[in-house]
Amino acid sequence: HFSIEGRGLVREATLERYRADNDFAKKLPSEEDLPHHLPTIYTHPPLDAPQQWGMSVDLNVCTGCSACVIACQSENNIPVVGKLQVSHGRTMHWIRIDRYYASKKPFNQDRGDWPEDPEIVHEPMMCQHCENAPCETVCPVNATIHSEDGLNVMAYNRCIGTRYCSNNCPFKVRRFNYFDYTQRPVGKKKIAGALSIYEEYFAPLTTKGAPDIVKLQKNPNVTVRMRGVMEKCTFCVQRIEEAKIAAHVHAGGSADTLIPRDSFTTACAQACPTEAIVFGDIKDPESRVSKIKKQDRNYRLLEYLNVNTRTSYLARIRNPNPKMPDAENVGVASIEEKSG
Repeated sequence: HFSIEGRGLVREATLERYRADNDFAKKLPSEEDLPHHLPTIYTHPPLDAPQQWGMSVDLNVCTGCSACVIACQSENNIPVVGKLQVSHGRTMHWIRIDRYYASKKPFNQDRGDWPEDPEIVHEPMMCQHCENAPCETVCPVNATIHSEDGLNVMAYNRCIGTRYCSNNCPFKVRRFNYFDYTQRPVGKKKIAGALSIYEEYFAPLTTKGAPDIVKLQKNPNVTVRMRGVMEKCTFCVQRIEEAKIAAHVHAGGSADTLIPRDSFTTACAQACPTEAIVFGDIKDPESRVSKIKKQDRNYRLLEYLNVNTRTSYLARIRNPNPKMPDAENVGVASIEEKSG
């Protein structure tokens, strides 16, 4: 991530180009150079649940405010690890806001030649819940599996922390617990002989003595993970299960136990101020997410890998004023990066 390299991760166009070719989002700049997938020997049980979950992200209205990131952390008991661990690449947030910069002016990283006023495109990146998930095929203990309603789920008590799944994820959205962030102080060092070691290795593994207010900040419906466990976006499975239980209770003796259309959503979609994120049942043609996925701006990431992601994106359309000095930079983020 953080580099497009001709893979069409973000796709945008000017209004003029969109009117000329409203199917541009389905095309890649150098599609003929991309690898073509081979048949797979991996099979998984059929996705035969009456409701199948999916998500759509509209790049046209995403402002990169990170409200979805904070909502996800609050909902799913995700620790804030601090600057030091972030600098070591040990981030824990399940949603990552990727930023891509675009300009028609050539750049050269070695010489430090960078565009002075590039365009920026924000792209929220979470687990794509691939139907042919590369992470599932490499886990030696089946800790990451598929549910019948299409979710790529984690069995935390089965995970042994090999991190093979993270290495095989093409979207790099899996997070590994290097420490018990929820129980130990983070970032402080302790001298052990000639070595300077983080106190996380020595601190107690219990919350005994912690104020009740600290314990109450956790969501009781979400498992608190510990050191050595892999985690990622779950499509807020706890909300899905809560909605299922409510639907069964409401149905009583009736066989109609389907969750009402668009009756709940994920934490990130609920918090998004521009409603860029939409979640729902993709098997229901009348659901909001199904209608959005039928738009001509809809595309899926790295589709040539045949991972069949449940999350899709809507390409960004801009209508720049040609008299503005930065107008030539608008709508060029989809073009393959070139260096001078």
